[in-house]
Formats: sequence, C-alpha cells, structure tokens
Amino acid sequence: MSDPRDRRNSERFPVTGDTTCPFAGKVQDIGLTKIKNVSMEGIGLVLSKPVEVGSLLAITIVNKAKSFHRVTLVKVAHVTPQGGHYLVGGTFDTALSYQDLTALVM
Repeated sequence: MSDPRDRRNSERFPVTGDTTCPFAGKVQDIGLTKIKNVSMEGIGLVLSKPVEVGSLLAITIVNKAKSFHRVTLVKVAHVTPQGGHYLVGGTFDTALSYQDLTALVM
C-alpha cells in the first residue's frame, strides 16, 4: 500500500549499479545576462558579475518569436572585464543543432 504522504505523480524506480550521477551543482542567480553571440558549439555572454574560468553555468536561451526555449549547460572558457561588465565565452555541454542555431540568429 502506498504512503498517503507521497505526492509524486509517477512511481520512481531504483537504478542499476551501472547508473551514476557524475555531476550535481547548485544553481545560483548571477544577475543580468545578455547574449553577445552564439555558435552551434558555444556562446558569448555579457554578465554583470564575474564567474570563474572552468565553472559550469546553467543558462536559459529564449527566442519568443520563434517559440525557442532551451536550458543548457555552458563551461566557461574565458572571462574578460569590459567597462563594468564581463564578456564570458563558453562551450555548450551539448551542441546546438543547425535548426536551433537558425532559430536564434535568423
């Protein structure tokens, strides 16, 4: 009999010994973010706060006009101070498809 305090919508199942979780991290707000440029492999961002090279950022990319919405991870490759802001370049954990890219730039 199920526990009445369990509010899950679907049943959870145990995993095998081969299933792992190699990364878990805390997501925190890093302030105002603008996209400077994007490619299939990476993105240039303008941030109001500095981040560390090598860190992972969870970002949301949206183009409402094209109904595009994606949450993805970016590994920071460089951080360059620019007049009170920071130019941050990084690579996507999973590359964008050509269709994703065109939804963002065309």
